[in-house]
Amino acid sequence: MNKESFDFDIIIAGAGVGGISAALAAARLQMRVLLIEQAGEVGGTGVFSSVSLICNFRDSRGKPITSGIHRELFPAAYTHYNEKLVPTYDEQELKAAYEGLLASEPTLTLWTDCKVFQVDMKNGRIVRLHIQGSRTTAVTAKIYLDATADGNLSALAGLEYKLGREGDGKLQSATATFKVSGIDCSRLKEPDIRQWSAIHSLRRELLPYYLDMKAAGLTGNTRQSITCFPYPDGKALLFNSTSVLDVDPTRPETVIRGKEEGIRQAQELFEAIKQHPAFHHAQLEYIAPKLGIREGRRIVGEYELTAEDCLQSRRFDDMVAACAYSLDIHSPDGGASRLESIPEPGYYHIPYRSLIPKGCTNLLLSSRCISGTHEAHSSYRIMASVSAIGEASGTAAALYVFQGLQNVRKVQTSHIRFLLQLRGQFIEGEVERIPMPASSAWAEEIN
Repeated sequence: MNKESFDFDIIIAGAGVGGISAALAAARLQMRVLLIEQAGEVGGTGVFSSVSLICNFRDSRGKPITSGIHRELFPAAYTHYNEKLVPTYDEQELKAAYEGLLASEPTLTLWTDCKVFQVDMKNGRIVRLHIQGSRTTAVTAKIYLDATADGNLSALAGLEYKLGREGDGKLQSATATFKVSGIDCSRLKEPDIRQWSAIHSLRRELLPYYLDMKAAGLTGNTRQSITCFPYPDGKALLFNSTSVLDVDPTRPETVIRGKEEGIRQAQELFEAIKQHPAFHHAQLEYIAPKLGIREGRRIVGEYELTAEDCLQSRRFDDMVAACAYSLDIHSPDGGASRLESIPEPGYYHIPYRSLIPKGCTNLLLSSRCISGTHEAHSSYRIMASVSAIGEASGTAAALYVFQGLQNVRKVQTSHIRFLLQLRGQFIEGEVERIPMPASSAWAEEIN
C-alpha cells in the first residue's frame, strides 16, 4: 500500500461530467489538479447509466445556452443540429472523449478505484482527505470540489444537506436502461428511427404489447408508456422505460435491491416488445451496469434554487451557468412524470451562491448536488447544466488559488464569467478582466 501524502492545488471527488468538466477547466488554467473516482473508470451516470438523449441546452429560439466543455463532449449536437432529428450519443464514444481530454492535460492527475472515506475539518475548512482503494493515502489541497452526484464529500465533511421530496423525503424513481440491437426497421411504420416522428410512432407501436403485459400482471413496472431513444447510427435503441421506486443512494441496500428490480423489469419489457415484427430477432445487447438514480443529496448552500426560479426564467447577478431543460420529475410514487418547460426565453441562471455550501470556506459543489429544491433539481440534473456547473466551479477554484484567497465567497463572479467567456462558454452579466503581473503564466493564458 502507498501511504505517502500528496499535495495539490485542487482536489475533485467524482469523475462524472461535472468533475471532468471542473478538472479540465482548472487544469487548463495551469492548476495542479487531482481527480478522484471511486469506480474503476471515469464516466459517471452519462456512461454507466446512459439514456442516450442529449437533453435540451438551447433557448426558445434555438441558441445554445451551454457551450464550453459540453461542446467538446458533444460536438455534433452543435454542428449538426436539426430539429427533426433526435440528438443522441453513444456512451462508449463519450467515455473515449472523456479519457482523451483528461489525458491531454499535463497538470491533471487521475486516480480511479479510490474512495474518500474520511474528511478532516478544522475551523470550517477541509484540511485533508483520506483515501482507500487502489491507493491508501492522505491528500491535501488549497481547495476541494464535490463533484459526486450525491454530495458524498460534503456529507463526509459534516455539512448540512436535504434529501428527497419536501414533506416526505421520497426520491424520484430510478431506472435501469438497456440497449436493443438487431431491429428490422423496415417493419416499422416510419423506418428512420433517428427522427423524432419515427420515435414517437415506434413508441405507439410498441405500447400495446407493454400494456398487455401489465394487464396480465407480468411486470411491476409502474410506467404507463414506453420511452426509448435511437443511437446516432439509427441501428439500435436505448430504452429508458423502467421504474424502480424507493431507491436512496445513501442507503446501499436499496440500490442493490433496485438494481435487481430494474434488471427484472428490463427483461420483462424486452420480452414484450419482441412480439412486434420489427423486434422478432432483436437482441438485448446490454443492461446498463449501474442503476440510473435521478436524485441524491442536495447540499444546503448560500442560495437554494427553486422551481419558481426555473419556471420564472430567473436571472441572477452572480450567474455562472444556465439551464434550458424542463422540470422533469419522475414521480416518487410511480406513474406519470411531471414535465414542465421553461418559459420564454427558455432558460434560467444558476447562481454561484448555489455552488457554495454553508459551513465551509474551501469547498465548492460541482455536480447535481448543488443547493436546490427537489423540483429544481429535476431540471438542472442533466449533463449540459452539470457540465456548465463543473466548468464554473473549476474556474472559480483556479481563481481562488491564483488570487491566494481563503474563502470561496471572495471569488468575484465577474472574474469567473470573464474566464468562462474566453473559453467559449455562454455567460450573461458583467465581466471584469483579472488584474495580474505581466510575468504571470496566466497573463499569457488570457491575453
